[in-house]
Amino acid sequence: MKALYKTHLSFIWIIIVALFNAIWLLISGSSGLMFLGNLDFLIGLALLVIASIFIVGSGHLFTGWRFSFRKKSDLESENGPKYPKAKEVASIKNQPIKVNRYARFCLSVGIFMIGLGIVLTSI
Repeated sequence: MKALYKTHLSFIWIIIVALFNAIWLLISGSSGLMFLGNLDFLIGLALLVIASIFIVGSGHLFTGWRFSFRKKSDLESENGPKYPKAKEVASIKNQPIKVNRYARFCLSVGIFMIGLGIVLTSI
């Protein structure tokens, strides 16, 4: 059971979302149709944003960002970490974009929820 859950996680969550929507529609009737469609659409959009963050993060596109919020003394600035050279950062950023399993999960469930939200809203 655990292996099935790991290999088909997106499919299992799509079935869970579909069952939840069916149960919600049976309980609330046609009055909750617009609310459910809007909710599915918004959750789907949020999952697409999360997937894009996973894709950008695994593609090393955040490489080279440095945030410093406090002022350093002379001694701290001399002994601080050395920043990578521009060519090293460019070679890391020019690698192919990787879509990991978390991004793939968010993309598949998010696209399903957006489609379901459009269908429920248009009824």
